Amino acid sequence: MSSLENHGVIIRHLRQRRELSLRECSNIINKSIGWLSEVENASGNSKLTEEEFDRIVSTLGGDKNRAMFKTWVAKHKNKDNGDKTFDGAVLRYIRKKKGISLIDASASTGLSIGYLSKLETGLKVMTLELRNLIMQAYGYSPSSFKNLSKDPKRSQAVPTEYKLNILLKKMSEEEIKDIFNTISNNNLTTQTGGQNV
Repeated sequence: MSSLENHGVIIRHLRQRRELSLRECSNIINKSIGWLSEVENASGNSKLTEEEFDRIVSTLGGDKNRAMFKTWVAKHKNKDNGDKTFDGAVLRYIRKKKGISLIDASASTGLSIGYLSKLETGLKVMTLELRNLIMQAYGYSPSSFKNLSKDPKRSQAVPTEYKLNILLKKMSEEEIKDIFNTISNNNLTTQTGGQNV
């Protein structure tokens, strides 16, 4: 785990110890919700210097807890975070089902349109707290997300197109071409009754 990932784990732990939401904490440390979420998840392009980390730790009253930082990081490493591949597809489905535009979603969550779009397409990782914030802004209970994400029957409501869009963004051009060629060859074989053309 890199230093940035360790720092994000520590900042999240300090924030949660003070029972601060992402929004409350971002206001206290004078950073955006998106930046804070990226740092806590060690995802995206947000950068955190040692000086900035020390400032945030002090601002959150964590200087007295420095001896515990290694323990917090070790516990985080052992925690099962589960598969979050299609979390963005579920968010997109819920937003569209409610008829909420990205502009309205941005206004109600405090997140930028670009950041929400990246969450929906799997380009940004989502924390549990950020997910709950978005779900509540959309008028859903946080447990609804888990049902649409994990339940075998309910998860089928999320369009395959949304899930495929996420998978394609994670694949290389070469992998996409291989899949395309395989599907094309299978279709050609099916259309010709298995005969070589």
